[in-house]
Amino acid sequence: MDMKKATVVFAACLMSSLVGWSKAPEIPRDTSFTAYSTNKKIRKYHPEAVLALPELPAGVREYRDVVYSTLPKTPYGRRDLHVDIFRPDDEKIYPALLMIHGGGWNSGDKSLQVPMAQQIAKNGYVTIPVEYRLIPEAVYPAGLHDVKTAIRWVRAHAAEYGIDPDCIAVSGCSAGAQLATLAGVTNGSRRHEGKGQWRKTSSDVQAVISMDGIATFVSESNIADAEERLQKKGELPVNAKWLGGLYKDSPENWKEASALLWITPKSAPVCFINSGLPRYSDGRDELVAVYDSIGIYTERHRIPVDVHTFWFFHPWFETTVERAVGFLDRVFKGEKVAPRFKLTDHGVANDSTVVQTAAIQRVIDKAETMGGGEIIVPPGTFLSGALFFKPGTTLRLEEGAVIKGSDNIEDYPLIPSRMEGRSIYYHAALINAYHVDGFEINGPGTINGNGYKFWVQFWDNLERAREENRSWTNLEVRRPRLVFLWGCDNARLSGVRMINSAFWTSHFYLCNDLIVENCEVQAPREPVRAPSSDAIDLDGCHRVIVRGCYLNCDDDGVCLKGGKGVFAHKSHENDSVTDVLVEGCVFGPNLHGTLTLGSECVHANNVVLRNCRLDNDCSLLRLKMRPDTYQVYENIRIENVTGRCGSVVEVLPWKQFFSLEGTDEKPVGLIRNISIKNVDLKCNGLGVIAANPDDKVENFEFENVTVKAESDIFRCNYPDVKLKNVTVNGKRPVIMTADEEMKDKLNFDAVDLDKNNEK
Repeated sequence: MDMKKATVVFAACLMSSLVGWSKAPEIPRDTSFTAYSTNKKIRKYHPEAVLALPELPAGVREYRDVVYSTLPKTPYGRRDLHVDIFRPDDEKIYPALLMIHGGGWNSGDKSLQVPMAQQIAKNGYVTIPVEYRLIPEAVYPAGLHDVKTAIRWVRAHAAEYGIDPDCIAVSGCSAGAQLATLAGVTNGSRRHEGKGQWRKTSSDVQAVISMDGIATFVSESNIADAEERLQKKGELPVNAKWLGGLYKDSPENWKEASALLWITPKSAPVCFINSGLPRYSDGRDELVAVYDSIGIYTERHRIPVDVHTFWFFHPWFETTVERAVGFLDRVFKGEKVAPRFKLTDHGVANDSTVVQTAAIQRVIDKAETMGGGEIIVPPGTFLSGALFFKPGTTLRLEEGAVIKGSDNIEDYPLIPSRMEGRSIYYHAALINAYHVDGFEINGPGTINGNGYKFWVQFWDNLERAREENRSWTNLEVRRPRLVFLWGCDNARLSGVRMINSAFWTSHFYLCNDLIVENCEVQAPREPVRAPSSDAIDLDGCHRVIVRGCYLNCDDDGVCLKGGKGVFAHKSHENDSVTDVLVEGCVFGPNLHGTLTLGSECVHANNVVLRNCRLDNDCSLLRLKMRPDTYQVYENIRIENVTGRCGSVVEVLPWKQFFSLEGTDEKPVGLIRNISIKNVDLKCNGLGVIAANPDDKVENFEFENVTVKAESDIFRCNYPDVKLKNVTVNGKRPVIMTADEEMKDKLNFDAVDLDKNNEK
């Protein structure tokens, strides 16, 4: 062929190719659902939420946009589907986790799963965010068939990416969770397989993680909701669009896509991680019941927040990753699955009128003798006195379950304990664990202290003391705490509701590596105030995380303790509180202090409170300076706090139950390296820094603090306190000192008590 003819042929081929290419329409995509659009929406109501961003951990490598399937003939031409892959940067073989994004079956993309995939990968997994077809490109069952194809591809390419082909799990979020559950339940189902590539390879999975996704479409509420939405908006809701119409028009698709209807002995174990929004749990409990009946393992976890997309945000992101990894470890890595001891299966009556302390304790003791286990409290109210958990035991309260404390103090025996900075014999708490490493209390149920009778007794005693003009102490009226842990390392309280404590709500003494997450802690001011009902007391603890909690008690939110008195800093019974992180918490209106370094604290170091929201009348940071105790508060950082409070800071003498113990000692306090940064609050004023006359304050700094306040006066007795870009009502605060008489009047408890007495 001569050059002229060759040129003509080439041009003709090129034009033909271009014409063919130009005729293929672009794939329609709904780009409305992104991490950033969700972030904008959620932070209107939850400014404490912080978007989790992609960050490749050290020791993890990645492969991006790997083609797992090619669809040669679609309305949009040749169509490639992709995965991203993250795995430990070594040559070992690991289990795999295919991860399915959410977005209502019509929006989103695999990048939404990347932050979680990266963090799970560093725990010894090959994580694989997957692309699948969405509305309007394709409707059900296309997305499911894509997922099944991706699973087959992972198994077929296991050797290439260091994957154990017998250990493949699938996870999903929201719509992706529905697909993940369906994929895992339908192991071996030809009906759900599709006609994708790699057909000679199995699409079975060995585990499923479902994050706020439904397990059934065919509940009465789902069917009715779709019809109602059509009537109101004049168009099909997204689930009906995906399934080809309303239930009455497309019943087979609605049924086929409902995992609950396809359970067999081949179905994979499932871990459910849900928000506090019930609609996203549709079918979950029914699925678990069927699984239980045929002996397939399940887990249920709840993050009790009204944020559907909780997995996108700190502080819930960490909990989600930890729950997912824990489940995968139990399924794939041989981590022990604790036996379950449901109270009602072991002689405990579901009766709220009878104190059943002994019967419940027998279940705990039985679990210990059998090598440990999880004590399950089913729905119902169980009345009890003090319970003592033993090594190897944990506590789970199912949704609707309540352990309610007896209001008879005799049901709480006197035992070695710790109160107000001293080791003494005192009444046991409702829930006790002494030296039980790895102890857990898991929700979503409730521990109710039933404290009303004790509160009334406290206030009656205080009134008599005033009438008799005598001194009094917090211990005169004997009251049990709600939860007390002594020397329990690696303990965790997660998703549990703790309410109405007679005394301190949760007290942790000498506990290291402690996590308190996603808990609700409440004690009222009406009809009777709940005195000294501190939400979380950390007493000589190290390496503590408090995250995602709602704290609203009639005393301190998070309070650091460790001892009090002239010789407290020398006593082997006392200890510092160090390495504490408080993040993503909401502090409610009943509190006396948000973060308090308390009336029984000798040393606190490296304490961080960040990304929190306040809705109260007390101080953000409260430092109580005892003139009878040597105290050091150092390296405290407060940052990214919004909301409403009484003041930003309160540093004042604390003379309650003052005693120099007959000595001529003159203890002094040291406050140093305190930073309050990026704070935007509505409050009464900036606050006060006026400790005891000999106390030292070093390197105390405010930066980027914006306050809308009733008063522009900042009471500060230390000229070296630094204010950088600090405004009160748009202006620099007026700095004035506080004399000794004024210090007493500025104390929150004195002001608050006077207000209460005026009622």
